[in-house]
Amino acid sequence: MFEKRFKRPSVANGDGLILYCNQYSYYCHKVLQALHEKGIRFTKYDIDVTNDEHFSEWFLELNPRAELPVLQNGLLIVPGSSRILDYLEENYPKDKPLRMPLGTDKLIVGFRQTIESLPIGIITIGSFLHPQHVGSPKFPFVLPVRQTILAREETLAERLRSYATEYPAFAEVLLKKADFHERKRSIIASEEYFCKLLVALDEFLSSVEQYLTTIDIDQCWLTGTDTFTMVDIGFGTLLHRLYVLGLEDRFWGEGKRPHVGRYFTKVCQRESFQSVLPSKVSILRTVWINTPPVYKAGLAAVSSVLISSTLLKR
Repeated sequence: MFEKRFKRPSVANGDGLILYCNQYSYYCHKVLQALHEKGIRFTKYDIDVTNDEHFSEWFLELNPRAELPVLQNGLLIVPGSSRILDYLEENYPKDKPLRMPLGTDKLIVGFRQTIESLPIGIITIGSFLHPQHVGSPKFPFVLPVRQTILAREETLAERLRSYATEYPAFAEVLLKKADFHERKRSIIASEEYFCKLLVALDEFLSSVEQYLTTIDIDQCWLTGTDTFTMVDIGFGTLLHRLYVLGLEDRFWGEGKRPHVGRYFTKVCQRESFQSVLPSKVSILRTVWINTPPVYKAGLAAVSSVLISSTLLKR
């Protein structure tokens, strides 16, 4: 059951800001971009979610909910992307504020609230379970990796109950998570529910598309000014997740919602956004680790091509 034992890393005893995250996490992406955008110095520690490091005893002591991201500043622990983003704004106000200006249109405030409320985990796993509604997923969410993630999803409740036995101090939270996961699985498995989520995203993106026609995308961000804010981080992260899941053609490809497409191109070019994206080598390593042996021969051929192209560019 316990694939790998993890000890508290030495970085946890260091000074300054430490962000515990995973580079493929939707919620970690937002915090990482905010830190880069504000120019705040921090240490990044990548949690090995493939081997359940977030369920290890040392991490549960940081965040008993076993969720990412977590920010540490000395003895202070701040869990969750929304709380971390608020903490950064309140405690580092001179480092390029990202809050929306006072008097921001209620429509834009509503956009951020909608983005924050979206069940990204269900959308992500749902896209794996219902590939007939998806186009071409991008790395790292290629077929072998999707299958590995789904296989681990099936055993998650069982693993959580085992960890609850292993770490009785955290048993109550872990057992609740196991029960919640089992209830959630039936929802995720429903194609009808997944399609309803896609329709809801269609409606939301149509509202954003209509708004974007009223501003100069080349000169403005979502607030209608040249100020890049939290709502831009949230919307850019959402579009990127839909893109890597292979849903871009449904939502803004082939001439659909051209203003959303232009916005996505613009946000992808921002330095802070590029700073968060994993390197090709990192992506290939992740794909390799999560690929069943039967697929690895073909993947090796693809990997050699991508690595060669990376080396040639450098």
